[in-house]
Amino acid sequence: MADVLIRTYESRDYDAVRALFARGMVDYLPSTCKYLLRLCRVHLIILASFITFYLVFRSLFMSSLGVVALLAGGRLLLILVFQNVINKAHKKDLQNIEESYMLRQNACFWVAETNGQVVGMVGVQPVQGSCYDVVLRRLSVAKDHQHKGIATTLCRHVVDFARHRGYKHVTLNTSTIQHAAHKLYLNMGFRKTRSKKISNFFGRLAKASITYYSYDIQT
Repeated sequence: MADVLIRTYESRDYDAVRALFARGMVDYLPSTCKYLLRLCRVHLIILASFITFYLVFRSLFMSSLGVVALLAGGRLLLILVFQNVINKAHKKDLQNIEESYMLRQNACFWVAETNGQVVGMVGVQPVQGSCYDVVLRRLSVAKDHQHKGIATTLCRHVVDFARHRGYKHVTLNTSTIQHAAHKLYLNMGFRKTRSKKISNFFGRLAKASITYYSYDIQT
């Protein structure tokens, strides 16, 4: 961490922040594929597909090729799902970061910089309708700079920001596939408050859910 500077967002960071978020989402693709391939229901889909192809083609080679094509199509579908998440974020708070964070009362956005390069980021916003809670958003660290304590330091900036403004809780949510994020938040003292199943097709297939966390600020 000695060579990493945590500073508030500046307009010159715009492209780097959006690109960092996109890369961070894409980096989850391999682990998501591995997670899906471990599910029994996916095994059953692959087996049923293989049997169906064999009944149609009467060929082990063609049946195997059909399964490979099915898996390739599934991966492409997953890429589209991730791209949709990226596009939504780019059209929401990351479309105008200054307006969403820097010019908003009790909100802020930080970047982690090393050698002039943005390698991490995090934002915080007040929870609408609450005088006690803020929400931590868009935490991301470049893959080749992970496991260096940058994410922890960024989270601490959010907690300190909330404490200095009199808030009682820092809240956030993360998905099933973000294993490192779950470990980070639990190690920092966040507690799980609830989980919600993802109801779309991908969520039902992957048995995926969104887990909500809260950090109680000691005054």
